[in-house]
Amino acid sequence: MLPPSPQEQLVFLDHIQRLFEEGEFVATYKYALLLAITELAVELGTDTGGTLDLFHADIANKFLELYWRQVVPYRAQGEDGILVQNKGKQAAIIGLLRGLHARHGTLSKARASGEWKVAVRETVGLLKTMPLWRLQVLRRQEVRFLYIPGTGPYIRLLPGVMFNLRRFHGLLQQLIRSAWTAHIRTNPRNIALLGEGHDLEEVLFGSDRASLALVRPVLRDLQDDTCFYCQRRLGETGDVDHFIPWSRYPRDLGHNFVLAHRSCNGDKRDLLPATVHLEKWRNRNVLQGAILERELAGQFICDEPTTLRVAQWSYEHGFATSSQSWLGIKDVVPLTGDYRRILAQRVAASIGPPPMTGSGPLP
Repeated sequence: MLPPSPQEQLVFLDHIQRLFEEGEFVATYKYALLLAITELAVELGTDTGGTLDLFHADIANKFLELYWRQVVPYRAQGEDGILVQNKGKQAAIIGLLRGLHARHGTLSKARASGEWKVAVRETVGLLKTMPLWRLQVLRRQEVRFLYIPGTGPYIRLLPGVMFNLRRFHGLLQQLIRSAWTAHIRTNPRNIALLGEGHDLEEVLFGSDRASLALVRPVLRDLQDDTCFYCQRRLGETGDVDHFIPWSRYPRDLGHNFVLAHRSCNGDKRDLLPATVHLEKWRNRNVLQGAILERELAGQFICDEPTTLRVAQWSYEHGFATSSQSWLGIKDVVPLTGDYRRILAQRVAASIGPPPMTGSGPLP
């Protein structure tokens, strides 16, 4: 099915604007739901105008992951406390995750526990009774522009929505995170704790730098103490870098980490690495992915198929928008179509059967 036309894409963005202007946000659940389906469209979808079925359990998994950082006490003004996500009492999802966080410490360990399945089931129930049917209510009128809820274990993204969520992922991510942060900042119950709170968005949604320090020795051994990009010796220096930049896909995935000189990392910043680096990264994950998973699974989610799908989406989007790619310090080059050759075979071999894309009637 053909992608939506430019006019249809503008209509979609108009509806997104209406959602932020006319949706009633008494809690942060709607922000989390919108961010969850946007990320799942990237991880499971394709750049076509077709539909995409997202199972409630997958949405619940993503929902729990988004709130994992929110249960860490916020420290400011000599005090600490858990930020309130609702205008009324604390969000139920926070209570659900606090126990898991206390018992397991890291998201990856919590996900590997039997308790996680219970948490997913409870979250599915929460989603079905609250944000799934409320997200598309604009000033008390239901406007179905994102998905059809259905009565089965999944929702169906409407035609063109999957494409639009993938196409405008960066914009949507910024809008959602900004609105979520503002919601927490303006909640009267948080004001005393927050004060100025200039770092609030980074605390809520940033990468966990303390945990990244644990990755450095693993990567140093795998890379023989050399920078992933320039191949010069690292010595005592070296930053853990998100190969697919954090700004494009803000999720700590174990197979996305490389170790680089601070100068290389700082110059690369938000650019996609050139295809010469992409091929090296792809081969690293093929040959050493099992080692990464063994060493990092206790601290980070290690999901190579998802990491590869995200890479494919990132490079497809970069190529479609004529993005520059980073070759070296002060050296950028146009992104070429070689990424297809580099990623296609490994992606096809790794991801298994494609996700459901709307075949068959809704339950």
